Amino acid sequence: MNSDPNNSIGPAAVANPPAAKPLRAIIIEDAPDDLALLLLALRRAGFAPDCVHVQGAAELDAALRSGSWDIVLSDYTLPDFSGLLALAQVSAHDPDLPFIIISGNIGEDVAVAAMKAGAHDYLIKGNLTRLGAAVERELREAEMRRARRRDEVALSHARLRLQALANRMLEMQEAERRHLARELHDEIGQSLTAIKLNLEALSRRIGDETARRLADEIAAVAGEVLDQVRRLSLDLRPPQLDDLGLRAAMHWLVKRHTREPGPAIELEAPEDLPRLGPEAETACFRIAQEALTNILRHAGATRVRIALEVDAGLFCLDVCDDGRGFDVAAAQARALAGTSLGLVGMSERAALAGGEIRLVSSEGDGTRLSARFPLAAATSLSPGLALRTWDSASRQASPARGEGSSP
Repeated sequence: MNSDPNNSIGPAAVANPPAAKPLRAIIIEDAPDDLALLLLALRRAGFAPDCVHVQGAAELDAALRSGSWDIVLSDYTLPDFSGLLALAQVSAHDPDLPFIIISGNIGEDVAVAAMKAGAHDYLIKGNLTRLGAAVERELREAEMRRARRRDEVALSHARLRLQALANRMLEMQEAERRHLARELHDEIGQSLTAIKLNLEALSRRIGDETARRLADEIAAVAGEVLDQVRRLSLDLRPPQLDDLGLRAAMHWLVKRHTREPGPAIELEAPEDLPRLGPEAETACFRIAQEALTNILRHAGATRVRIALEVDAGLFCLDVCDDGRGFDVAAAQARALAGTSLGLVGMSERAALAGGEIRLVSSEGDGTRLSARFPLAAATSLSPGLALRTWDSASRQASPARGEGSSP
């Protein structure tokens, strides 16, 4: 940046109109006469220019770092510099800073190319009548861009905070499930077992037939309550998920839901299946649990296939059925309206564990739900929605999961 006092042009250099608007500008120009005409045009347009004059990349860099600027006005061709090089330098420093090219030897094609490169406007040196209007417009649009960027940053931060809160809520929910399951199993379950055994022992010692039958009935009721407590404990959080991992928990889930009458449920899970992090394994299990529960409730399927595998660095869960299927768009609309939370819940679980869900279905042709998790990213947050819909053309031959996936 030239330190010559003649190159530093402040508002005191020429008397300004009373209502002159301050304007901090960087002017890239090598011709003193053109610089003077440019300053005169700014003052006539009602501005009080506080400008710095530069002619090269080093001077421009120093000027950009020296303070905050409203606009950059640049010649297109300079002896050791160019308007396009200056544009790239300014954009890298502040993409919202207005940049107007003012040149006397620029053709229309070159001007269009400069606009495509990021310049906000271009003017001909011989006709600066619209300079004031152009500067006013670019100042307004720059403020709009900065406001929009601030809003985007604030929205991004809010989304991250919301995801962190949702993740914490899921962690607390699973911790509470684990605590309740253990309390039911260890405390209430053991107490019921003791009651049942004591009643059975008492029944053997009672001589009165009526009293013995009553003791047997009470013991039978205690046994039924004990079975219900055990089932509830397992449904809250199966111990296999914590102790043995996802594969063992999925085997339990399939066994738990296989009954007559009901669809045939097939699980494909290789023995060498790698372990995920606890959050991703929990998310994967809960997605499969929700999908399978909904299939049994709504799909009318005769066959269900659940597959766990690793493919292209991703841990893959596929839940497919040959049920009646459903309208995915309508299910998504219900989810967005808040009247149906099944898809939203599965999508959020996947996203908070660093994965995503893909869903394809059509009425009468079954459904397929697929979840994908990075093997090394079980706890990362994922901005944006994790539910993607496949076209029917992208489906594989496997039957797909039925309407159970829609809440």
